[in-house]
This record gives sequence, C-alpha cells and structure tokens, in this order.
Amino acid sequence: MKKKAVVLLVSSSGIFIIIAVVLIACMLTLGFFGENIIGDTEDGLTDPYVEYNAIYVGDYLPLVAKKLKEGKGYVSLSRIVFFYTENDKLTFEEIYDDNLNEELKQVKPISAVCKMEKYKNTFGCTPFELQKTNQIDKIQSKPFARPIDFNIATATSFFMEQRIVYGKSNVHKAWDLAAPNQTPVYSVCDGVVRQKSFRYTQNVIDTSDNSGGNYITIECKIDKSTYSVFYAHLYPDSYLVKEGDLVYKGQEIASVGTTGYSTGPHLHFQVSRNGTVVDGMSLINFLDIE
Repeated sequence: MKKKAVVLLVSSSGIFIIIAVVLIACMLTLGFFGENIIGDTEDGLTDPYVEYNAIYVGDYLPLVAKKLKEGKGYVSLSRIVFFYTENDKLTFEEIYDDNLNEELKQVKPISAVCKMEKYKNTFGCTPFELQKTNQIDKIQSKPFARPIDFNIATATSFFMEQRIVYGKSNVHKAWDLAAPNQTPVYSVCDGVVRQKSFRYTQNVIDTSDNSGGNYITIECKIDKSTYSVFYAHLYPDSYLVKEGDLVYKGQEIASVGTTGYSTGPHLHFQVSRNGTVVDGMSLINFLDIE
C-alpha cells in the first residue's frame, strides 16, 4: 500500500509540474508577468523596445514629444520601463531625466544610472541582472542628423508603438512626426537615393494605400552597416532629389505632406540596418541640433 501511495504521489507531482510549466509558458506569451524588453543592441547603436506597450503610450508619447522639441536628447521607452517596473512611484519624466546625459544629449550607460542612490539597490541593477540586460551600456555612436526640425514637428507615434489607426491595430515600426504641410524634410546621412515615388499629385489621404503615399528611400553606408532610410507621406512634387543622386547629411530632400495611408500632415521616418528595422531616433546626434 505504501509503494502505491508513493507512486500515486509522484505521478500527481509530475502532472502538476507539467501543468505549471505549460501555464507559465502561456502566461509569458500573453505578457502576464509584464512587458518584454527586446531588441538587437549588439553594436550599442540602437535601444531595445518594449512589447505590449499600449498601456504606456499615454504617459510616454507626450513626454518624448516634449523632450524632442526641447532638444534635450532621446531616451527610449524601454529604458524608462526598465526602472519604472522597479519603482512605479517614480514619474516617467523623472526617469527620463535621470537617464539622460545632458552634456552629450544621449542616454547614459545603464551601469552609470544604476550607481545613482535611488536605483542602486533595485533588482534590475544587481550585477547578475546587469550582466544579462539588453540595455545600452556604453556611450553610443550617433551617425544621423535630424530628419525634420524638431522645433516644428511633434512626435505622434514612436518606434514599435502598439496603436489603432482607422479601426485597425498594428505595431508601428517607425516614428511619425507631425508638422505643417510643406515643412522641409532632410537626409539624415550621406548616401544615395535608391527610390523616389511621387505618384500622388494632390495632397490627399488614401486609406487603401499601404505603400506610404509619396516617398523617398535613401541608402547610407556607415562603418560596417548599411542603413535604409524611408521617408513617407511626402507633399506632391516637393522632391528635390531623384533616384541615383548622391545626398549629404542635412540636405533638404522633400517636404511634409499627407499622401497615402495617413491621418494628417506628418513625416513617417523609418530606418533599417542591414535589413532589420531599428529605432531611428536612437541614431540621431542631438549635439548637432541647434
């Protein structure tokens, strides 16, 4: 009888473990334990991003729009969430400012922030967690100029934002920067115009067009990386370049419009590095912005 009881106990324990493993896997998939911070930061250029970020849009988007207008520099949502999940009594703006190197106008290495009194005893700042984090931990290379005058433009959608547009949900793999029609748009780097499509002769919204309306794509080779920069929803006949042209950093290439799948005048600014979409805002050198 005792042997049977032991076998039954072991069997029950095994079933429980299997159920627990399956349940935890499902909960992780659904984001039950919180948001995953993911992204390729191997070369220390671009910040990771936050999955399941819709709950933070209302707090983060107005803040980053304000900081970009002020020319303070860029701190990604992932860096803010990294510390906010440790202490939700901190405000987003407080964390943003704590993580910003005011002299260099860029995000601080994560280990430097973890030395601050308010963060050094948090779980995320323990040596083991810091060793495996994908947060930027060095001074970054910033090869890009601004694509638009941030004093004029307002960020209305950030990289990898979960959102609903015209009743359809999507994850926005770019930045939307709202500005008045015909606001100048600039090349962020020295490169070559690979594509130029200006088939819209009127500045109109077309919700059936997922191509971006009027657009220009510029390819730039920097160090060992190839960047493809996509500018969309451009104003009709505003192009100042053609396919094959060499362009330089800061050169005006077109202007803001609202052509194609758009909600109003804005620049859709999207960047890929070696074929993988990345956070273009992380690449901009705010020291060069007056």
